[in-house]
Order: sequence, then C-alpha cells, then structure tokens
Amino acid sequence: MDNVEIAIEKESHDNIDPSYSLKITTNGTVEFKGTANVKNGGKHTLKISQDLVAEIVDKFNMIYFFSLKDKYLSPAGPESQETKTVISVRVGDKFKKIEYSNKGKAPHSLDSLVSQVGKITKIDQFIQSQ
Repeated sequence: MDNVEIAIEKESHDNIDPSYSLKITTNGTVEFKGTANVKNGGKHTLKISQDLVAEIVDKFNMIYFFSLKDKYLSPAGPESQETKTVISVRVGDKFKKIEYSNKGKAPHSLDSLVSQVGKITKIDQFIQSQ
C-alpha cells in the first residue's frame, strides 16, 4: 500500500470532550497531540504495523468514506460550543476530507470509525475516558 495519510482532529469547546489531533502514515507512524481534556497531553509518537494501517484503510472503505458528504455541521454556526471533528484521508491518488459536529446529523459510522482507529492505534491510552 502506498501513500496513505490519515488525519483526525477533534476540537472541543467544552470541558468534557477531548481535543486532539492524530496522524497516521503509510509506514505505520502514529503522531498524537493532545491539547485539552486528555489524560496525557502533548505530542506522542507510536508505531503500528503496515497490516494495521491496511486494516484502518479497510475500515474507511467499509463505511464508503469516499462517498460521504464533505460536511455534516449543525446550523448553529462556527461559534457553537459543540465538538467538531475533521477527518482527512489520502490513499494513493484518492483524497477526502469530512467535517462534522455533534449535532450535524453525520452518520454514526463516522464516530464509530474514530473510536476504532483510536483502539487500533492505541491512542485511547492518552485520551480521557468519556
């Protein structure tokens, strides 16, 4: 598998949900940066196997990520206090970026996907339990 880059950014405006960024590359490097409401803030770098990178890509394909809408944001606007998540994925020459918020009527499969990626990459060890 060549040229894989997956990025997830969660931005929370309350004192409950975690704010962090995550980046996964083809070679299995996982970069986590916790900024708020996380167990271990700051930058952390982990390594996963290329098989696990392929498994993550498969999970994106299983929910037809590249066919979903680009935005699922609530009409509350950018000043809203709800948590916003941005997922961007590059696999080969395909690229897709999706932004969604808690009340933006996004498919539940997106939150499930973020959770699964957290478990596979083991970044959930840095994130505060909900």
